[in-house]
This record gives sequence, C-alpha cells and structure tokens, in this order.
Amino acid sequence: MRKALWTAPVVQATTPTELLDRYFPLVLGYVSARLGPGPEAEDTAIAVFGELCLHPKRLPNSTPTEADDPARAYLVGMARRKVALVLRLRGRRREQPLEEPVVSVSVATPESAALGGESQEQLRAALARLPELQREVLLLKYREELSLIEIGQVLGKKPNAVGQLLHRAREALRKEVGDYFDDRR
Repeated sequence: MRKALWTAPVVQATTPTELLDRYFPLVLGYVSARLGPGPEAEDTAIAVFGELCLHPKRLPNSTPTEADDPARAYLVGMARRKVALVLRLRGRRREQPLEEPVVSVSVATPESAALGGESQEQLRAALARLPELQREVLLLKYREELSLIEIGQVLGKKPNAVGQLLHRAREALRKEVGDYFDDRR
C-alpha cells in the first residue's frame, strides 16, 4: 500500500453536487468493473446519485477521517446493490475482465508480451473461480482502494470479519495461481 507524502485535509461533502463531483469517478469505476464499460454502467452509476438526491437523509452524517469515509462507503454500497439488481434483471451473471492490467509485465520482446497476456488470463481465470464474496472483497480492497472499515460498511460486516475474509481470499487466490507463477520465476 502506498502512502501519500502529503494528504489533503479531509472535508465532508455536503451537497449532492459536491458528492457527485468527488465520488462519481469512484462509483463509475466500480460499476464498470462489475458490469463492463458502457452505457449500462454509466446509467447504473447515475442511478446511485439519483437515489441519493431522492433520499438525502440516508447519507451517513459522520465526518470522514483519513482511514474512514462513510459517504464513500455508503455510495459504493449503493452501487453494489444497484449492480446486483442489474445482474438479476439481466437474468444471467456476467463479469467483464478488468480494464487495467492485473499483472504488469515489461514488454521488451514478443515472447514477454505473450507471457504477460497468458499471466493476465491465468489470474482472471483464478479470480473467476473464487466465491463471489471473496472476489468482491478483493475488488473493493485493491481496485477501489477502500479501507477495511469502508469495506465493512459496504458489505455489512465488522472490520475484523472483513480482514479475515480478505485473508481467506488472498490465500485462495494464492492457491489458485501460486504454482503457475512460482514456476515462472
């Protein structure tokens, strides 16, 4: 985990416009990772903020800290529920590959480019074999960079339970891909 050398003071967003400006990229990124990029993801992310405008009193009233931002966790939790609804309405579950490279490989030769693509596919396949809750906690932690407290708020779990779930998810992923990547070194 990287630490910022300078951290901006934590300020609580108070209006829906401030929340939209601050958190829309985060919510859209999360929704796009789950539904795939495109109009459906954009509509779902907008629906999160539309619901916030309809029910502004549901937003947590506590002040954010460096480790915990209740508004951010609340919005990601709403996005998670909206994604579940969209997937249910589709009648099938489908997950798109992440847009960002999961494994970075320096591309110096065609062979290394092929191996890098093979590694990404191996990792994506291993993630797909994990239980949904384990995939979810890994996505929230490493893609969305939420704290354990925020993930707990999103999933409705205590931070200790989130830590245990994250540990189990890492171990399961390590078992899935460990042999493959250990042989490659």
